[in-house]
Amino acid sequence: MAAETIIHTLRHAQSTYGAEQRYAGSVDVPLSDTGERDCLKAAESAARLHVDVVVTSAMTRAIDTARLLGFDPSRCVQTSLCNERRFGVLEGRTWHDVQSLDPPILFIEVGGERHSVNPAGGEPFEDVWQRAKEFKDFVLGRYAGRSVLVVSHGVFLQMFHGTIRGSSCIESLASYPSSLELFTFRLADGRLLEESESRMLSAPGEGF
Repeated sequence: MAAETIIHTLRHAQSTYGAEQRYAGSVDVPLSDTGERDCLKAAESAARLHVDVVVTSAMTRAIDTARLLGFDPSRCVQTSLCNERRFGVLEGRTWHDVQSLDPPILFIEVGGERHSVNPAGGEPFEDVWQRAKEFKDFVLGRYAGRSVLVVSHGVFLQMFHGTIRGSSCIESLASYPSSLELFTFRLADGRLLEESESRMLSAPGEGF
C-alpha cells in the first residue's frame, strides 16, 4: 500500500494591500498589523498540526505568516512555484480604480466571485494552473509519505486545490480561501483519498 501524504494549505494572513483592498499579486507587500496579530493568535492552533515540513511561496507575506505562526525556519522551504498570480495592470489598484481602466477588464463569475481574465501584463489562469500542477509534482516528489503545510496565496491555492480535487482550471475558481483558512487533503499515489472540512486557525482581519 502506498504511503499516505497529508497536505495542509493555508492562505497567508492579511497584508497591507489586503487592509486597503488592493490587488497585490506579484507585489511583495508585508503583512498588516492585523495580519501579524492574527498569526500570533493562531500560533497555538498551528502548533497542533505536527507537520514535517512547511513550504511557502517566495513572497514576504507568506514567509512571515509561517514565521509568526511559530514554525521552525529550519523546516521551511521557499519556492516561487506557489507565488500568487501576477495581476499586471491591476496590481496596487483598488476595485474602484479597476472600474475606470481603459480598455476595460473582462471578468467572469465563478462560485459567486468575479475573476479578472485579461489584465494587461497579467498571468493567464492557464499559466497559474500549470504552475499549480508543477507544484503538486514538487510536493509529492519530495515529501511523499509526510505531512506538509503549504503557505501560499488565494488564487494560487484555488488552482492547487483544483489539481488535487481533479477539477478543471475554471472550476477551481469556485472556492476562494480566506486568510488563515486551513484545508487538509490526504493523498496516496497522487490520488485524493479524503478532504477534511476547512477551518479557520483564528478570526482573521478582512483579507483581499
